[in-house]
Amino acid sequence: MATRMKLTAALKQSAVFAVSLIAVLLLPCEPRLFAASTPGANWFKIGYASVTGNRISLWTAQDKGFFNRNGIQPELIFIASSAAGIPALIAGEMAIYSGSPETAAQAAAAGADVVIIASNEPTQYKLIVQPNIKTVQDLKGKRVGIDRIGGSSHYATRRMLEKLGLKPADVELLSIAGGGSERVVAFRSGMVSAVASTVERFERAKVPYHSLGDAVEMGIRVIGSSFMTTRRFRDQNREIMQRFARALIEAAQWSKDPKNRAEVIGIYSRHLRTQDTSVLELNYKLYIDPMPLFPYTNMDDLQANLAGLADNNPKLRDLNLAEFVDNSFVRRVQQEGLGQAR
Repeated sequence: MATRMKLTAALKQSAVFAVSLIAVLLLPCEPRLFAASTPGANWFKIGYASVTGNRISLWTAQDKGFFNRNGIQPELIFIASSAAGIPALIAGEMAIYSGSPETAAQAAAAGADVVIIASNEPTQYKLIVQPNIKTVQDLKGKRVGIDRIGGSSHYATRRMLEKLGLKPADVELLSIAGGGSERVVAFRSGMVSAVASTVERFERAKVPYHSLGDAVEMGIRVIGSSFMTTRRFRDQNREIMQRFARALIEAAQWSKDPKNRAEVIGIYSRHLRTQDTSVLELNYKLYIDPMPLFPYTNMDDLQANLAGLADNNPKLRDLNLAEFVDNSFVRRVQQEGLGQAR
């Protein structure tokens, strides 16, 4: 009973997502992205779920003209939560969304028309705790902030706690809506004693913290963000999807070239809205070095992520990953040779 009460807030948020998704699935499916009122045939919207350093290939493709050179004109829009972004994607409000693959998988398991076409590298989650918490035992009985049941931070939190020897009943999981930035606010206020997050959020906000564990070092590979679209859009606009993948990969190549370091730092500064050198250098270190040139979705990583969430959503066990993930656009760019003519 105690454990169920601890998870009430998170479950309520999951229920809100489920209700929103069901409402979207009941809507008539109408193309909205290339209406006559749009600026051009290759204009469309791309949503993204968080303002963090792992958006660098997307920001670079836009700021440095890789999208334009590939003949597309996307508009980037920020939608803070995948629980809101994915229903908007399914409803046709945007063509592509960059957000939680776990949330997308739950939508797909419920019958939603969504497919992943590329993914970022595993998120470098750390179990961040208040400075006065020095050991794992100090965390017992404390509140731990997560996004929601089934979200990537929930999965990362649970796995790290397990690795550290804590059971779910040893802590109180508290769902915090609004994305990673809101969890930082809750942490700073003392509402929660720990969160699973990347450290640059705390460095940027100048929030004191201590790290009890590193997900990647523990072998916990959480795909924190994927690029997804609907099968309908993919099938009707394959050349657009190919141009998008090519621009994204060209942007990654450019960003990883050491001679462009200063410009990459400048892109970070504009989008993260900070001139703090230490924060900008930290983002470069965290996200540029490990960023793959070809953003394939690692099926083993995704399968492990979803298996860890299937206890809360058994439908995930029946999800056909071969249909849910489409690596063909990334593969074609690699086969063509990076930067070849369109």
